[in-house]
Amino acid sequence: MFGHHGREHEAVARVRVGRFGLGIAGLVAILVSAWGGIVPYVGPLFGYSGDGAGAWHWSLAHGVLALVPGVAGVLLGLFVLAESRGITVGRGRLSLATTGTLLMLCGAWFAIGPLAWPVISNGSAYFVSGSHLRILADVVGYSIGTGIVLVVCGAFVDGWASRHQRKATVVTAPAEGVDATSGRVESGI
Repeated sequence: MFGHHGREHEAVARVRVGRFGLGIAGLVAILVSAWGGIVPYVGPLFGYSGDGAGAWHWSLAHGVLALVPGVAGVLLGLFVLAESRGITVGRGRLSLATTGTLLMLCGAWFAIGPLAWPVISNGSAYFVSGSHLRILADVVGYSIGTGIVLVVCGAFVDGWASRHQRKATVVTAPAEGVDATSGRVESGI
């Protein structure tokens, strides 16, 4: 009764739901990246400073560990959001897969950067010491929490891109001496 049309409708519905999920991943990536990029600058306004600096204090640590991956994550999230709306930017699915991988790298840098900062800068730790609860709040809010969410968003985007990319078809020209319509080979003897 439903036949072929029912399966087509099911496939279209799955792609729409998948695009909805892709849009949510893009939106979450935008919000989390914006938070991660701006928190060292506005956090001290409400008593949340991981490194003890004041509000809007510009430093190399803030720029490298928060602002750069935050801006990159926001731009990548906007790209994912555009793709979810059907607006193809760049080369389509290949770019979407690359975007997912770059989102995962942004997340990894948010998570690992503050731990690697003393080695990179030959200086002191990024986070100031405090109570155990305060250190946990700083690490989760500034780095690891932000990083994990971005890695998950990037992995979702990569998975979506690999599942929904078009299958490659190989088209070959018939070899010399082969009849293209029948597939028979003429021996020439």
